[in-house]
Amino acid sequence: MIAAAVCICSCEKIFTPSSMTLSAEEQSVTIETTIRPESLGISDYDGNGTNLPIYDEETKTYTVNYTWLTASIADSSYENGRYTLVISVQRNTTGKSRTLYISGMNKNFQDSMIVTQKKQ
Repeated sequence: MIAAAVCICSCEKIFTPSSMTLSAEEQSVTIETTIRPESLGISDYDGNGTNLPIYDEETKTYTVNYTWLTASIADSSYENGRYTLVISVQRNTTGKSRTLYISGMNKNFQDSMIVTQKKQ
């Protein structure tokens, strides 16, 4: 119980914002994060997904893709202790909103953010 109370007070957020809602259109957005790029993952509510980013030696970029969402971090985006995370979504033609979770770790903490895409 004490450990939980300490974490609530002192845990840092790796993803800011901790959630985002995007339109149904295909698009890319960027956020800053302290995540270690090699820990990048995407999953659904049930935990299905991937946490094995592919590293492209040529572009020096870690990329993970699951269903309609792609997340990537380039080594070159590192500045002042933070990386730029690029989040890209395919156009949503399902007729329903959809949600996935991007996760990762920095030196001390694990965190995730919710990405919801509106229906068309």
